[in-house]
Amino acid sequence: MPQLPKNDLIIRIGGEGGEGVISVGDFITQACAHAGLDVYTFKTFPAEIKGGYAMYQVRAATERLYNQGDTFDVLCAFNGEAYNMNRASLKPGTAFVYDSPSDFTPDIPEGVFAYPIPMTQTAKEMNNVRAKNMVAMGAMSILFNIPVESLREVIAAKFTRKGEAVVKGNLAAFERGRELASALKKADPWTLGTPKGKQDVIVMSGNNAIGLGALIAGLEFFSAYPITPATEVAIYVAKHLPKRGGTLIQAEDEIASISQVLGASYAGKKAMTSTSGPGLALMGEMLGMAFMSELPCVVVDVQRGGPSTGLPTKHEQSDLFMAIHGGHGDSGRIVLSVESIHDCIDLTVVAFNLAEKYQCPVLLLSDGSLAFSTQNVPYPNPDNYHVVNRKRWDGKGEYRRYAHTEDGISPMTDPGTPGGMHIATGLEHNEAGLPNYSSANHEAMQAKRLNKLKNAVNDVAPTEVDAADAGIADLGVIAWGSTIGVVREALQRLRADGYKVNGFYPKLLNPLPSQQFEDFGKSCKRLLLPEVNFQGQLAHFVRAETSLRPESYTICGGMPFTPEMIVNKVKEVLA
Repeated sequence: MPQLPKNDLIIRIGGEGGEGVISVGDFITQACAHAGLDVYTFKTFPAEIKGGYAMYQVRAATERLYNQGDTFDVLCAFNGEAYNMNRASLKPGTAFVYDSPSDFTPDIPEGVFAYPIPMTQTAKEMNNVRAKNMVAMGAMSILFNIPVESLREVIAAKFTRKGEAVVKGNLAAFERGRELASALKKADPWTLGTPKGKQDVIVMSGNNAIGLGALIAGLEFFSAYPITPATEVAIYVAKHLPKRGGTLIQAEDEIASISQVLGASYAGKKAMTSTSGPGLALMGEMLGMAFMSELPCVVVDVQRGGPSTGLPTKHEQSDLFMAIHGGHGDSGRIVLSVESIHDCIDLTVVAFNLAEKYQCPVLLLSDGSLAFSTQNVPYPNPDNYHVVNRKRWDGKGEYRRYAHTEDGISPMTDPGTPGGMHIATGLEHNEAGLPNYSSANHEAMQAKRLNKLKNAVNDVAPTEVDAADAGIADLGVIAWGSTIGVVREALQRLRADGYKVNGFYPKLLNPLPSQQFEDFGKSCKRLLLPEVNFQGQLAHFVRAETSLRPESYTICGGMPFTPEMIVNKVKEVLA
């Protein structure tokens, strides 16, 4: 079979947690990105510290990628469990690299191209049992044309701090894997296309990108309690915030973390925390405190499968109800949702800007898939970002912290400001901050706090409309979060087949940009809204706040949509 370059190749690596599965995926991703290919990764691993099935999927292409793809072209199985987990997806035409001899003897399906590589045996022979993954990676570099010089560079860079002997040992295992694969006859068609040339890019996960965006926005204080899948946000910030004179605290729980964030905000600092669904549930009362006392803060919610402790390492988009209405009383907040790694940087800056401008809590929703996925993005230039700081008192006249103003935003002061003494309390209060429980005052203050948030629609870029032409579409697909990237590719495929379909990708979910939804609805005969939750949470808000009645398409199995799933559903709806 001719070995034609493939512009879009998906490699899945599976094995036992602790065998180096994730490391191999990271190496291949870094090498492809720095060689000039576009990359998008997806990984899943067990909730246990060590052991259990781990999987890393790398998608590399010569063109722009928006998601992890449908399924793999190449499977590399480190053990029998990885084979069993992916056996049903070994379709005719796929390539299968596996450890042999090993703990399993695979039944190779007809039409599958199999390449046995003695990964474990070779590592033992080289007295480097932990280098099994290096042998596997060397073999794949030969079989599928993965940029070898870039691989050598990232291996050396990774292990340099462990000493020259470790670098040499891993490179030797890598080269031995290449020798073993060279002795095999390649029969499959899969080989990566030619990279565009070395790129000056940064390869980041969603969690790290959120941390970077916070630093660009001027983050000064961070407090969080570790929770999967949000912990890496804190790890990234812990590494870099102290270099800028900022403060990071690992709190004893989520209630403490949000309380510390509000204290820091009261003291005049830009403050943030990160958590997942169970932690966000604990923060409900203090988010109400932030709203009532009009304190800026950013809360990142990296959604996981729920309810309760649920699926700690799996993907879901099911915290929207709680993000928007998770609090007692009429407790307002702004809610944003990210699509991609680039969004994780940009929208984190937007989240801080909105929090500072409107003096309220802003929730930024990511998800378990995007948290650990990596993409290559251009190095961000902090000078290119517009950064907003809170409105401050000019020192003239009598200071009233909660003074009624035309836009509902009252000037703030830091503790110790001459003449700026005030109380920030969760009790209802008058303009000076003193408790006041009268009906007239409460209604006036609630109107002040809630009405100002409506203007946030004007501070977020208009919702993107993905339309091939100006005519009326047969179907419009509304998507949010990382599902947007899946829908983008699905619509490209559908248009290539002659379907008239449009996309609508909101990033601001509360307050909902209702008029923008209405305008999009007028451009489509029917609407479909796919989301990874059981209840159709965004569809609920769209129906409640607009005249639109989108058909809800939901899954909640712990994995994201694939483009093929969206394509098939659209065809079914239009049939």
